[in-house]
Amino acid sequence: MIADFNDALETVKKVLALDFACQEKYFYEDGTFVCEAREMPGRRRFPFREKSLTAAAMGRGVVISCSAGRLGWAKANLSRLSRNEIFAAPAIALMEKYVNRDRQFIAGPDLKYICTPDSFYPFTIDKEIEIILVEDAKQLELYNDKRFPNSLGYSNNPQRVAAIASCNGEIAGKAAASADCDIMWQIGVDTLPAYRNRGIGKAMVSAVTEYILNRGIIPYYSTNPSNIASGRITDSLGYRPTWVELYSRELKPEVNVHADYRD
Repeated sequence: MIADFNDALETVKKVLALDFACQEKYFYEDGTFVCEAREMPGRRRFPFREKSLTAAAMGRGVVISCSAGRLGWAKANLSRLSRNEIFAAPAIALMEKYVNRDRQFIAGPDLKYICTPDSFYPFTIDKEIEIILVEDAKQLELYNDKRFPNSLGYSNNPQRVAAIASCNGEIAGKAAASADCDIMWQIGVDTLPAYRNRGIGKAMVSAVTEYILNRGIIPYYSTNPSNIASGRITDSLGYRPTWVELYSRELKPEVNVHADYRD
């Protein structure tokens, strides 16, 4: 059971150390640490890529994890950069150019938030909006509805719970949690354009967050720093920024490596 934010921070640090195959202390020591990617038991259940390049920071240090064939390049080009430089435009452009040769792009930086029992502020919405929780998200008829890319269907990891918002019998939005590892579940949310700015997204995320916390698991939420509206949802519910992360991902076959990418 997670007691408070400091307790949760220690858990996040342990999981990220497994994700990046590094020592936990690297996240809090000054410097940029380059490590070879390895598939560690207990890491988040994301695909283990043959060619990877990932960076994360949650304290003074920044950790870069990459596949063996990329270690030399990363050490030569990134290890002398500071934390702030790694997540700035010139370094991201340098990484983008490097991974483009393997038909990849750099996603992020994403800001990651966590919520704990001592910081959570539940939110309920007016009776006009009905919100129901579904514990087996895959039972939903609209599971693959393309209108909800960030909630249902946005992850290959098991989705443990979903919140469905309805207004006058019409679906207004969905939020769902994917079990990225046993002790950290990630929440994604979509509200249809016609129903935005009414607190529906906040109410759905609140319902899913409460469900996760009641099971002693850490809920986390990911957003691009430019998505101010999404960040406001997390702030108002008691989520706190915890780490920042960027990572290489495969381009879609039809996408030109020099084109503007939208997923």
